[in-house]
Amino acid sequence: MSWVGRVRDFGGEGPLMHLAVANGFPPACYRPLMEALTPAGHGVSILPRPLWPDGEQPRRGITWYTLAEDLIQAFDALGWRGVIGIGHSMGGVITMVAAARRPDLFRAIVLMDPVLMDPKVLFLFRILRALGLGPRLHPLARRARRRRRVWPSREAAAAHLRSRPLFAAWHPAAFTGYLEEGLRPSRDGQVELSYPPEWEVHIFVSVPHDAWRFVPRIPVPTMVVRGAMTDTFTADSEARFRRLKPDTRFVVVPGSHLFPMERPGETADAIRAWLIEVLHGA
Repeated sequence: MSWVGRVRDFGGEGPLMHLAVANGFPPACYRPLMEALTPAGHGVSILPRPLWPDGEQPRRGITWYTLAEDLIQAFDALGWRGVIGIGHSMGGVITMVAAARRPDLFRAIVLMDPVLMDPKVLFLFRILRALGLGPRLHPLARRARRRRRVWPSREAAAAHLRSRPLFAAWHPAAFTGYLEEGLRPSRDGQVELSYPPEWEVHIFVSVPHDAWRFVPRIPVPTMVVRGAMTDTFTADSEARFRRLKPDTRFVVVPGSHLFPMERPGETADAIRAWLIEVLHGA
């Protein structure tokens, strides 16, 4: 398997900055953020399994730790070392896990609203998964199951998606990126979601309950950025993370859990300032 065709390049020069995306979102919707970061390095993103062109279906045994191993295998195959790992939501968790397992691959990591929630909530999700109730009772999985996936044209899809609250606060260029890479032609001549809702459901349901154990094992400089209105990586999560890894830099930016798409400029400013310190000792 060649990884070269699964790399998205945002341009720039200098150290590699790899973006690991959130569940359900293609790399292109992060373009405003990554292009704003290019003064600090060369932005790239490896497509996650749900966006692989071979159409692999989700199956039991594919976990978030599988996705972290995908990153490790890709970095090894591409000869990448000293990468600045940047991950959002699910991508934050798999970046953290990959860095803990293979510190030689990373120079620093930036976790944007990683899915590190109250352990009691994560344990509840584990119980739902064990009982086979996750797809029906996990709120995000239930929403993904009902998501509309096909439209008669790209214009119809754009009009529908633009009206959804999910995209209301997005930067226009981030929304354009979603339309470009988040939609593809369907077999019957319509357009459909590139990121299959079946994968979204599988990933939401398989959120790891034990990812907190990797936090004290992170061996590289770490920054965590969270949205002021997030419901994922909350102030309580920050306090727990701070106890487990006290040397972490924490920053809060305006916006919801999707602040990288809502406030890409402010997010990039915060990350870039920290990277200057880490990379140049300023």
